[in-house]
Amino acid sequence: MKKITLAEVARQAGVGEATVDRVLNERGNVAPATAERVLRIARELGLKRVLPDEWRRLRHVEVFLSDSDTYFFKQLSQSFMAAAETLGKRRLVLHRTFVGEREPDRLAKKLTQAAAGRDGIILFGSDHPAVVAAVNAATDQGVPVITLVTALPGTRPLAHVGIDQYAAGRTAGWLLDQWCRDPGELLVVCGPQEVLVHRERVRGCRERLAESGSRLLPLVLEGRERNELIESLVRERLASGRVAAVYNTGPGNAIIARLLARRGLAGRCIFIGHERHATTEALLRQGQMHLTLDQNPRLHAFRALELLLCQLEQGTPPAAGGHIDFSLITRENLGH
Repeated sequence: MKKITLAEVARQAGVGEATVDRVLNERGNVAPATAERVLRIARELGLKRVLPDEWRRLRHVEVFLSDSDTYFFKQLSQSFMAAAETLGKRRLVLHRTFVGEREPDRLAKKLTQAAAGRDGIILFGSDHPAVVAAVNAATDQGVPVITLVTALPGTRPLAHVGIDQYAAGRTAGWLLDQWCRDPGELLVVCGPQEVLVHRERVRGCRERLAESGSRLLPLVLEGRERNELIESLVRERLASGRVAAVYNTGPGNAIIARLLARRGLAGRCIFIGHERHATTEALLRQGQMHLTLDQNPRLHAFRALELLLCQLEQGTPPAAGGHIDFSLITRENLGH
């Protein structure tokens, strides 16, 4: 019996061997009708190899992330690549665009461009009117949008993937109130207030302290994720001698720990931060930090892509939704 080759499949399908190879290996960039014809002929001829169950159009997904060099966004970017490789299974093309958190007009322009040429959008961005309008325009065009990390009030996304940032701030406030019995200043070091994540964490912390009648006096220091500014602001307040605790909603934990150590406050001044990585783990093990709230960037990426692919291929997102639980990490549960 004559052996069926790719060349024979290509001849009967009226395409080149390269096209047959692309279809059988699910590499995309082939018209759906052509792909279906190639698969049908390969089955009819009895080609001796595992064939795809069906032809699925290659989906192009745009992911907008902050251009911040913080650990969280570096890990988030890498996790999206891993998620695309795992979940996409060669039926997904992932595009990543990095935009500064203080460039809402540029982000809005990029969003408009993506809505015209992508099958879906995953977005981290500020709740600026231009960004909100661009998200709503994409939704109106039938392009599903998933918001990431920070919700965008006034938009209608397919889903929001992230932790409850307000609850994270309240949790920090509750713990600080439990641990700090003496009156003093609480330095709430935060990123740019135009980013909703930081506003919600600060609001949650302050409101929880107010509800409990805490003797801590919250002072908000907007370090804007700039190391030199964080260092300057924290150093100035520590000089007052009245600081009892620090809650850092963004990067800069190593800087704050170093300043506390210079003042002889390491371990005595309650220090809570965000994210689990090599630096925070070391500070926790050394007793310089008391707790960090981790939001698991890898899970963010996998959940967002899962939701979007399910919508694109099945028409409905999975029932699980996009809520992510944050973890409380101390020296006691770091592991070895």
